[in-house]
Amino acid sequence: MKGIDVSAYQGKPDWSAVRAAGIEMAIIRAANRKGKDASFEHNYTGCGLAGIKRGVYRYSYAKTVDAAVKEAMEVVQILNGRKLEMGVWLDLEWKEQRALGRKAITAIAKAWIQTIQAAGYVCGIYCNLDWHKNMLDTAALQVPYWIARYPNTDSGKINESLKPNRGESAWQYSSKGRVTGIAGNVDMDQWYGTVDMSGKREIDEEALGSLQEALNADGIRDKNGNPLKVDQKKGKLTDSAIQKSLMKSGAFDQKKGRYTVGSEGEVVKWLEMRLDTVIGDSIKVLLGHTLTEGRLPDGKYGNDVRLAVGLLQELRGLTKDYIAGPKTITELLYK
Repeated sequence: MKGIDVSAYQGKPDWSAVRAAGIEMAIIRAANRKGKDASFEHNYTGCGLAGIKRGVYRYSYAKTVDAAVKEAMEVVQILNGRKLEMGVWLDLEWKEQRALGRKAITAIAKAWIQTIQAAGYVCGIYCNLDWHKNMLDTAALQVPYWIARYPNTDSGKINESLKPNRGESAWQYSSKGRVTGIAGNVDMDQWYGTVDMSGKREIDEEALGSLQEALNADGIRDKNGNPLKVDQKKGKLTDSAIQKSLMKSGAFDQKKGRYTVGSEGEVVKWLEMRLDTVIGDSIKVLLGHTLTEGRLPDGKYGNDVRLAVGLLQELRGLTKDYIAGPKTITELLYK
C-alpha cells in the first residue's frame, strides 16, 4: 500500500484529494508533549470518510518505564476505543533516549507496547536502521517495525535500492514527498507487511484453559450444573460459568483503613496472575509492584487487586467499577 504519515505540520489536508492521488493509508500523529495533536480529529475523521486506512503514532520522550506507560495511556485516552486499521506506532528516535542504552530503551518500549496492547490495539515501532540494529532487543519485543531510510539527497521519490531488509512491515522512504491535497512536504511510506494491524483480537487458549480449571475448583458450574470441560475453547457452557463469577472488594472500612475482601478463591488467583500478564508494567507504575511480585497469588480480592481491575477497565474502555465481573474476566482472556 502507498501511504503517508502526517501531523499538525501538514495543516488540515483535503483527504478526498489525497485518496484520489492514490494514497491508501495514513499514520496520524496522536499527541506531542503539549497534548493531542491539533490536527488529529480532522485527520482521523477525514481519512475515515475518504476510505483511507488509519494508524496513529507518538514520538516518545520517555526516559523511564513509568513515563512510557503515561505516554501510552495518553494515546489510549485520545483514541477512546476508536477503530484503527493500521495500529499504534511508538516513534523512537530521540537522542536523549538513545544515550540510555539498549537495555533501558527495550524496557521502555516493552512497557509502552504492553499498555497499548492492553487497550486492545496492535502496536509497532517506528525507528531508523541504527535503532533497529543497535538500540532495540527485537527478539524480546516481537512487534512489527516501520523503518525510516531515505537518501541524503531526498527527491521525494522512492529509491528501491535503499529498501530495508530486516523483516519490517513498512518503510518510510522520503521526508519530502508531495501529494495533492496537502500543502508542502509530507513523509512518504510503503506498507508491504503481512501483519494484521487492525486490532482483531484472539483468545489466549492457555489462559482460557487455566480459567476453566479455576472455575471448576471454585465449584462454579455451567448452565446445566456440570463442571466445565477443560478444552481451552470458549463456548456457551464456559460463557455461562463466567456469567456466574462476580468478584468485588467490599466497602471501605474507615476503622481499619482498608477495603474488606469481597471474594477469594482459585478464580481470584487466576485473576491476579492474568492481570500481571496482561498489564503488569502498568500495574507496577500504579502500585509500585505487580500483584504477584516476589510471591505466589494468595487468591484474595484486596485493594491492590481492586485497583488493578480498575486500571484494566480504564485501558479497555469498560465501566470502571472495580468489579471483576463477566465482562472484565472475558477481556482478560484476550491476548
